[in-house]
Amino acid sequence: MLAILATRGVSGFRPSGYLGNLLLYVLTLGVMSVFVLGSLLFRHRPKSPIRFLWSQVASTSWMARIARGFPMLVVVAVLIPAFSAMKSSIPLFNTYSWDPVWIAADRAIHGTDAWRLLQPVAGFPIVTSLLSVAYHAWLFIVYAGSAYFCIFPRDRELRARYLISYFACWTIIGVAMAIMFASVGPCFLAPLTGDHHFDPLMSYLYSANQQYPVFVLPVQEQLLAWQQQNDHGLATGISAMPSMHVSMAMLFALSISKISRAAGAAAWLFVATIMIASVHLAYHYAVDGYVAILMTLAIWTVAKPLSRMVVNRPADTFQQAQAGLIGTAAT
Repeated sequence: MLAILATRGVSGFRPSGYLGNLLLYVLTLGVMSVFVLGSLLFRHRPKSPIRFLWSQVASTSWMARIARGFPMLVVVAVLIPAFSAMKSSIPLFNTYSWDPVWIAADRAIHGTDAWRLLQPVAGFPIVTSLLSVAYHAWLFIVYAGSAYFCIFPRDRELRARYLISYFACWTIIGVAMAIMFASVGPCFLAPLTGDHHFDPLMSYLYSANQQYPVFVLPVQEQLLAWQQQNDHGLATGISAMPSMHVSMAMLFALSISKISRAAGAAAWLFVATIMIASVHLAYHYAVDGYVAILMTLAIWTVAKPLSRMVVNRPADTFQQAQAGLIGTAAT
């Protein structure tokens, strides 16, 4: 990604962004490790908790998981800042010209704008505020979900399938398709294109914010400012089609359902919440989420035989491939 940006005269490499993102993943991993060890203490209730914890941390299996998963976690941490730089540079590769197509598609599918169909259910300030909290909670899926699948799963094939899908979703859905079908989404339509089609929705969101905080509004304003300043840092960039919020939520649901039925049910409920929130909070058209769901499912399906190939490779071959991937990401 960085090499592609360099051809357009953009430097997407900011050490502080990459190191800061890696620190977030390390902190997330630390919190998750404390939770896992605490669960073990509660389950086994040993006479000597300190000795028990030390035996768990020093065990061969625990150390092997860290040694196997941490290099891949570093690669995952590198991906997000590079993706942000690429996303903020979409206008260098394509013009934001697809919004009218997605607006027409939404109206053809639903008979009207999708947000209007949600308004009788979601159009209450307290509901809008709660949806904005859930939309930001998506970061938990990105950080905790990736840290978990890098380190903790015992099912090596599931781990490989998640990671293959994760990188493919960000690359294909989050970069290639975002550039190909460049669009800004309802909340940015007026300031960036001059189209005021979604002014009624934005008016409602700002009105609701007077009663309960709608946490996405300051973020949208900041994203717009960064876009206008050509900022290519972490968490910058504007892109509607397809929705990476929906894609990542669905990937996590597909993966965690293989481990826990209860966690899977909660994850699928979160997918539905994010899908609704993405439309109601004016970030996306409904078709952005539909395309993301279909593409994520296709990638997840293709990743299954690929993950078997990875798991069945000799250990030294896999380690060489992993080392090559880390070197490529660093470059």
